[in-house]
Amino acid sequence: MKKTAWLSLIAFVLAIGVASTSTAKGKNHAMTMEGTVSSVDQNAKTFSLKDKAGKATPISWTAATQVRGGELKVGERANVSVLKKDGKNIATSIRIASAKMVAKAS
Repeated sequence: MKKTAWLSLIAFVLAIGVASTSTAKGKNHAMTMEGTVSSVDQNAKTFSLKDKAGKATPISWTAATQVRGGELKVGERANVSVLKKDGKNIATSIRIASAKMVAKAS
């Protein structure tokens, strides 16, 4: 009886370990990006965000993406939360910094 209980416990612990490693591989990692919007394509739902070093990163958005602080347009400063999915950057939220806010911060 004790042997069966121990074997059941060991099998349970191993099953949890296998399940946690398999879900970890499929996770999408979120990151935050900040920069200036350098291009916007409303039809394709994509835009490029240029960082301080001048590197432009292509980002897509969906109907679920939350946009705060204004309209997404070229020249606006933005802080973007991004998920990397299937090799693409998908915005989960976009916070636009108005020109007044950027001027005050400078």
